[in-house]
Amino acid sequence: MSIRISTNQVLDAGVDSMNNSLVSATEWQQKINTGKNYSKASDSIYAVSRGVELDFDTSRLQMFKSNQDIVTSIHNNAQTQMDSILNQFTTLKQLFVQSQNTALSPSNYGALKIQAESIRDTIVSQMAAKDASGHAIFSDVVNQVQIEPNVMVDSGVQFNLAFGIGGSSSDPQSSSLYSSIDSFVSYLDGRANGAQAIAGDAATISTNLNASYDQLMTAQQTSGAISSQLDVSKRVTTAMGTQIKAASSDILDTDMAAATAAYTKAQTLLNAAQAMFAKLQQSNLFSKL
Repeated sequence: MSIRISTNQVLDAGVDSMNNSLVSATEWQQKINTGKNYSKASDSIYAVSRGVELDFDTSRLQMFKSNQDIVTSIHNNAQTQMDSILNQFTTLKQLFVQSQNTALSPSNYGALKIQAESIRDTIVSQMAAKDASGHAIFSDVVNQVQIEPNVMVDSGVQFNLAFGIGGSSSDPQSSSLYSSIDSFVSYLDGRANGAQAIAGDAATISTNLNASYDQLMTAQQTSGAISSQLDVSKRVTTAMGTQIKAASSDILDTDMAAATAAYTKAQTLLNAAQAMFAKLQQSNLFSKL
């Protein structure tokens, strides 16, 4: 049994072969030129779904970085203020020690009172300080902010945690820290005006000053720990960003070695098909007439 193949069938097969090879060569050439595996999302269902996931991961990563920058700025401002207040508190405690010298005259107490009053007023202004955007550095309410997956930190230093019960960023004079300093100023004022020393008063003032100092120191240490966590989180998110870019590259970017090899193969098949088709055209029946 023999099978007869017409000249038209042979020519059609040659044309189809050339068209298929041309499409393949053009596709690989486009991937090489653009560096992208897909010209549109519908070219790959996997690429679409994974691409959406990577877009979400990228958006979430940007949120983490934004949160880190904001929280870092807030805590840096708070730590600067607290460091200054602690330094002034140290001076204040030294003034208290001096005030217990029984050889001091009323004028001496008056000089100490002026120094303590100046320190008190400076600290009050720092307690109510605002950042460049006009927000209180020590907020009355502090929120939890996510700085990396499954890691939440305080967005800032809460006013009452730093300066004790009572008061607020808009009313620092009602805080326990201010009260402890103001009591010392009042004590010095009384001694400057001839009041007799009362051991119980001095002991209470000393206890309150130390308690306020310790509370502020604890708040600064807590803020410092958050800053350390932020440094760690920044390294984590940097690594996450590298992984996301690598995953995106694996999906979207052309493997140049593979694409070049495929393009060369398609081009070779196209050249062969064109040569064969040309030969068939020259050897058909009509060319012999």
